[in-house]
Amino acid sequence: MSKTNGLMTQSLAKKVRTRQLVEVRLKDLHRNPMNPPERTKTNSALLTLRGKVREYGVINPVHFCGQTMTLCDGHRRVNVARQCDVKKIHGYRYDGLTLKERDILFKILNTTSVKYSGAQELFTYLEGGEVSEQFASYCSSILRAGDHIKMGSGMKFLTTMRNKKKSPASYCIGMNEYSKITGDKTLETQAKVLNWMLNIGSAHGLKSLISLKCPKHLIVGAIENDRPIEGTWEISIS
Repeated sequence: MSKTNGLMTQSLAKKVRTRQLVEVRLKDLHRNPMNPPERTKTNSALLTLRGKVREYGVINPVHFCGQTMTLCDGHRRVNVARQCDVKKIHGYRYDGLTLKERDILFKILNTTSVKYSGAQELFTYLEGGEVSEQFASYCSSILRAGDHIKMGSGMKFLTTMRNKKKSPASYCIGMNEYSKITGDKTLETQAKVLNWMLNIGSAHGLKSLISLKCPKHLIVGAIENDRPIEGTWEISIS
């Protein structure tokens, strides 16, 4: 699982400069395994795009790897074009890309179009693709805490987050907020907090309760005993 600082290598920059705009058959293009499935699901935006393609065709070129015909950008346009029985479209062909360069190009192109959520970036991470350095650190924190319980538990935590379409960042923030009120930064406690947020409460719920000044003993008791937070408390407004 790699990470990128957002800067192109000289080699990749040269391949971008020498890309070729070509006509390509839709049947020859392949889905990028780093592309999260929900980015091409049917919704109002996709239906709008379909209407535009039926009326005008595919105006914006897609981007693809010349050797493998794998898309680096344009999955929604390709899916819609196929639905509209379009046979050929225009696309930028990048020749000589390494697998890592393809992944970096995918990230660059897709973080400047449809918003790339934390849950979608987690999909890319779990597939072994390029993610930001900050995001990789969130995932590493989850892995360390989970594996403290049992080797492999950290990956199970990340997989559960992915299935729930949640971002690891929210859970890391939850862990940090808990450590602030308790002073406990041990991996054992972080693992308990993660387990509680994933299986009993939620990251948003924990952060909200802390911000609402829920008494520490109620929060700690719930997390230590794997149960929902129960009880009442007064909020003083000064």
